[in-house]
Amino acid sequence: METVLTSLGLALLFLFLGIPLMLGKVKRNSLYGARFPATMADDRVWDVVNRKTGFVFVAGGAVAGIVDLLAVAGVVTRDVGQYVVGALMVYILITSVWLWRYSERVARERGVTARDMDVGRTEPLLVAIGCFAVSVIGVLSAFSTPNPWLGFRVPATLADPAVWHQVNLRVGLTLAGLSGVFGFMFLGLRNMTEGERKRLFSGLFIGWLAAIILVAVAGTLFAYSLTY
Repeated sequence: METVLTSLGLALLFLFLGIPLMLGKVKRNSLYGARFPATMADDRVWDVVNRKTGFVFVAGGAVAGIVDLLAVAGVVTRDVGQYVVGALMVYILITSVWLWRYSERVARERGVTARDMDVGRTEPLLVAIGCFAVSVIGVLSAFSTPNPWLGFRVPATLADPAVWHQVNLRVGLTLAGLSGVFGFMFLGLRNMTEGERKRLFSGLFIGWLAAIILVAVAGTLFAYSLTY
């Protein structure tokens, strides 16, 4: 039940943050909104991109909230909460890359040039920070005990502390290692030319997401193999 409530709270947060952006009520600032180089360089780009960002948040929050309410009502299993949280995280990562690309396209259409913005150096740094954050979470998960918040949480690991330990140790350390490697690779992009960054960034980002999904699938299969 705690996981469902956490997921529902996250969905409501998405709605709370997304509605003002979608309505165009948030002016360019240094704290809140889609803060890409292109959006920070021009108010027109900020308005267009952040309205789209708001829609992304509202859509994701609404879908997640509906699923969570169905879980609270008992229509679907309450275990769905953990999957909703994971799906929202992946959703934000993917849409962030898309919004970044979209912001640069809008900037070109509005006549904002590269001289007006630092194109392509901020995003690799932000993603690298995300990679290192996932690495830390992986290490903490590897040595965690069953709990409502942290760790590789599937029914098989929640049902047996021994399975939890074996699965989280392997999944956590694997995730930490892979994300750490990708983090340093993203940092390396900052020293490349703009063209090289643009050419490599999307591939690296997709590779990182694919690695996370692969680890999750492998961890799930391993967890259930231990129960038979």
